[in-house]
Amino acid sequence: MISTSRRRALGWIGALAASGTRPAAAQTAAFPSRPIKIVVPHAPGGNSDTFGRILAQKMTDRIGQQVVVENRPGAGGTVGSALVSKSPPDGYMLVVADNGTHAIAPTLYGAKLPYDVFKDFTPVTLAASFPTVIIIHPSVPAQNAQEFVALARSQPGKLTYSSAGTGNGSHLTVEMFRAAAGGLDIVHVPYKGGAPAVQALLAGEVQLMFDASVGILPLVRAGKLRPLLVTGTKPMESLPGVPALGVRFPDMHIEAWHGLMTPAGTPKAIIDKVSADVRAIVLSPAVASKFRDLGFQPTGTTAEQFGEIIRRDLSKW
Repeated sequence: MISTSRRRALGWIGALAASGTRPAAAQTAAFPSRPIKIVVPHAPGGNSDTFGRILAQKMTDRIGQQVVVENRPGAGGTVGSALVSKSPPDGYMLVVADNGTHAIAPTLYGAKLPYDVFKDFTPVTLAASFPTVIIIHPSVPAQNAQEFVALARSQPGKLTYSSAGTGNGSHLTVEMFRAAAGGLDIVHVPYKGGAPAVQALLAGEVQLMFDASVGILPLVRAGKLRPLLVTGTKPMESLPGVPALGVRFPDMHIEAWHGLMTPAGTPKAIIDKVSADVRAIVLSPAVASKFRDLGFQPTGTTAEQFGEIIRRDLSKW
């Protein structure tokens, strides 16, 4: 007859086994054995959401396990990022990382940031990059950047611009543009996410916005928004005739990016597998073509390369 204490011990061991507490090698070999969640730390409809959903569908097709997207917006993407940083390091919870969450937020929030970019996360891959575009409402009487700057100088404090939130890349990029243009006096109006900020511009509630080329191109082609500049060092093929701000102001060479990160401590074999799968997806002809149509530049780096890019951008911001 088994004693009560031994039954309890055996039950405890069985519970651990059922919960997935197994040797790391066994977990790695079986990965993935259940659905994977990708947290998008921004509101639905924005460029990170578009990126995350395309990637989730293609990952589902490739790995044979469902990959689902969960939007967890708030505080410029830091709420959803913090959630992932505290999840089990087993590869089943990933976050769409971007300049704002993992390059700007550490400087912006300092000790108040609820995670450490390198202590709490492990890079997986930088999957796509894209320039940002300065766009205005068609009602603004300016046909190019020079005319807009002249207009803003003639009406200090009268023109407004939207952003995806205070401290977001769309906010700080405009601040860099204001400084580069000699200190334009235009008023910042923050919104809770990129999609609401674009809607405000479309409605004429604000006059200007810097946003990723992703999602903006169809609105530009339809004549609903007018592009003035792109932030790279060369013009975009999809926006012919729109000058690159980086040619005149090299410090304004800013490319936004989307990558995947997972909690620190995730086995390297799992990270390498996910990284390789995502690289194969984004560099495949069909996905690469779709990304380019949207304004993304398919990238696909190793985990180590992504880590170096984050360090570089942390220094820049």
